[in-house]
Amino acid sequence: MAPRKRLSKNRDLPANLYASKVNGVTYYKYRHPETGVYHGMGADKSEACAAARQLNGILLKDTDLVGQVMGTANQDINHLIKRFKEEYLPGEELADSTLQNTNYRLGRIGRDLGKKQIDQVDVQTIAEYLDDNFTRDSYVKHRSTLIELFRFAITKGLYPAEWGNPAETTYARTDYGKARQRLTLDQFRKIHEAAPAWLQIAMEIALVTLQGRSEVINMRFEDYKDQTIRVVRQKISKHEHSHLEIHCPELKDIVRRSRLSGVPSPYIVHRFPKRKKDAEAREHWTQLTPNHFTEQFRKYRDESGACDHLPREQRPTFHEIRALGSWLYKQAGYDNETYIQPLMAHADEKMTEHYQKGHQREWVRVEAGLNLKSTLKSS
Repeated sequence: MAPRKRLSKNRDLPANLYASKVNGVTYYKYRHPETGVYHGMGADKSEACAAARQLNGILLKDTDLVGQVMGTANQDINHLIKRFKEEYLPGEELADSTLQNTNYRLGRIGRDLGKKQIDQVDVQTIAEYLDDNFTRDSYVKHRSTLIELFRFAITKGLYPAEWGNPAETTYARTDYGKARQRLTLDQFRKIHEAAPAWLQIAMEIALVTLQGRSEVINMRFEDYKDQTIRVVRQKISKHEHSHLEIHCPELKDIVRRSRLSGVPSPYIVHRFPKRKKDAEAREHWTQLTPNHFTEQFRKYRDESGACDHLPREQRPTFHEIRALGSWLYKQAGYDNETYIQPLMAHADEKMTEHYQKGHQREWVRVEAGLNLKSTLKSS
């Protein structure tokens, strides 16, 4: 970190050492270059100067000289994040939800570490930051973002390549179990019974088509024809196998009930809001936003009492319906490799390399034939 501009009374003192008079006596204090905390060094000038020079030798690590040579002096993490957003992220062509989550994590890192100089961040700094602020999945994802951030910094000459990626050296936590419990069929039935009609429709679509929250709430009537719905898996939308044509006879009744809601909407899953308030994340006033949808599912899950025996952090989310549906298909005898995996868009990415870029979009036709009535019927 570059030293602050020295006042005239401090110019003959080593960097980070400051003098002040109290009742006519001159005292010295040392400012830690990393934390900014001041430490008293007594009234003996020679001892204070010697201690300051020793501390500077340990704490500064000659990074100011390195930064001056590399042209990175006085550039902080906020500067790195700004360039990362402008120069790196646009080329990744991330799905909207992925980009939103990445920007959220970058915002958090910027608030916490933004004022630190890039070349002053080492493995210990990042390790302590991750350990003190994050757990489980949040730890993993923030660590991954930091790895990408410093990988970019190295390629742009903002961080010495010979130092290595400080985030990548930190501990990769994979030794914890899954917090969320799987959703059972009995729990699904109880939540479904307690839910309003629009949420019942969303739950049924997720169960038979094995699609996630984003895909379910964005399904449009115009995408449905002849018992077939066209879906684009948002997280992998740039891959060919993400574009599905799902032939699902069960959708006929679901779509019919959705049309009978009396609410004019282009979306199959829709509701009449309390207020017709515009939102940036909505294209139509009847559309459900991801966060609101998640809140509503959580609300009716808890009201149903289906998961009262579980701590809140272990209660299954809407995403678990996808896993439940996959298991039900397997129990019904459907083949995993040729039927269930394509339906979930879990095919290996190499399978899509034969599609030529720039041509007309190829839709992968898959089947979704789970019998919804017999599945939901209580035994």
